[in-house]
Amino acid sequence: MKQILIVAAALLVSTSTTAQSDYNIVDFGAIGDGRTLNTVAIQAAVDSCSHHGGGRIIVPAGIFLTGSVRLFSNLEFYLGAGARLTGSPDNKDYLHQKDFGFSGPGAGSRTGILFAHDAENISITGKGVIDGQGDLFVYPDSLQHATDFNPANTRQGSDYGDPKFGRTDGPVLWKGDYENRPGVMIIFDGCKHVRVEDIGLHISPNWTMAFQDCEDVKVRGISIDNDMSIPNSDGIDLYDTKNAVISDCVIHSGDDAIALIGSSNIAVTNCILHSRSSAIRIGYNVFNHHNSGSLLFDNIRIYDSNRGIGIFQRMDGDMTNMVFSNMIIQTRLHTGGWWGHGEPIHISAIPAMGNKTAGKIANVRFSHIVATAQTGIVLYASTAGALKDIVFNDVDLTIAPGPLSDAYGGNIDLRPVNDLSHAIFRHDIPALFAYQVDGLEIRRLRVNQDAHLPKYYRSGIEDSNCSRVRISDSPLARVQASSPAP
Repeated sequence: MKQILIVAAALLVSTSTTAQSDYNIVDFGAIGDGRTLNTVAIQAAVDSCSHHGGGRIIVPAGIFLTGSVRLFSNLEFYLGAGARLTGSPDNKDYLHQKDFGFSGPGAGSRTGILFAHDAENISITGKGVIDGQGDLFVYPDSLQHATDFNPANTRQGSDYGDPKFGRTDGPVLWKGDYENRPGVMIIFDGCKHVRVEDIGLHISPNWTMAFQDCEDVKVRGISIDNDMSIPNSDGIDLYDTKNAVISDCVIHSGDDAIALIGSSNIAVTNCILHSRSSAIRIGYNVFNHHNSGSLLFDNIRIYDSNRGIGIFQRMDGDMTNMVFSNMIIQTRLHTGGWWGHGEPIHISAIPAMGNKTAGKIANVRFSHIVATAQTGIVLYASTAGALKDIVFNDVDLTIAPGPLSDAYGGNIDLRPVNDLSHAIFRHDIPALFAYQVDGLEIRRLRVNQDAHLPKYYRSGIEDSNCSRVRISDSPLARVQASSPAP
């Protein structure tokens, strides 16, 4: 009898200390009126869930204003239908990354609405929306002027980028101190087994979602709808991340739609991308010299972007083994200081950010691509062989003029670079321009050029200082030049 009583008592204690699986933020004092700041209440729900071993945080229908909230391991942050988690309009409600042991993601130094550091088994799901209210942190009628190039080197000279040619595309100016603007809306740093599904992300004032030093990441079925005129409002950024899948997403971003830096074993499929910079960006290693590669992009639609696919090597570390297939790409020239000049595909390896050398880009395959653009494909290496073994197979390219062809066109944009004479420089525009590529294979490249293109357009393929060039089933003239014309 004594043993039975002890067992019964143990069961009673166990039952009394077992946590609930769902934690509704309203039960912790959150008010969904769109005015009350709920940071403390939401963090209390998260902390209680974490203290009891994990579970699901529920954001019900309503508009819940908040600053930065930290997520922990073994949690699902669930936004129900009709739920709207809205970022605070006050910069002070966003915490500093360094206070939690990490730094790097985004422009500035703060976190955004949700962040996790050194966590695992963590997810954000549901049918609700996270709204960064990015429009509150910019001057919507302003226009940024780029200072990272020398106008004297452009075809238009001092007229290049003049607002008289239009300003509807932005980019606009941020309000206040760069370092104190709200951070990336969602940050995962040093996390494993991360899942983000189905949610909507709107009007980010910074990058929308960043994964830094993460492993085993799945992003599926989300929509990102940013203000296209806000600079640095990237869609999804992966830094030093391994084994990630991004699928079935629709992204509208005022900068890169999907950016991968120092990351490996990544698959991106079945996505629709709209960008003011590169819809797909690989490289631009600002933070490190790490290698990256084994990247697959398939079944993707890109439209109304400055660049379709951009692969950039600017520091040490090699980038290898990339496949891009089954894509429809449409790019054009845009007003303002955005990087890119309407290239459907751009690959370049040039030292930048004060670095003296740049690593290699090798083994890149493009197949079954249909592109419409206002300029051609660009392949450029500052040293011979830095671009190696690039293959184009079954590519249809249509080049047509646009309303900004005279104002911005007839130039090649290699930003960022150390030497501003190579940032943006005048150059006639062929269907494909290759400089210092070792191993270029072109099979079935078909080009249709509008009859009313400006005089700076040239039909055909121009390669300069290239080696091992093979062209087949491509009815295009080939021009071998001795050097580019910066």
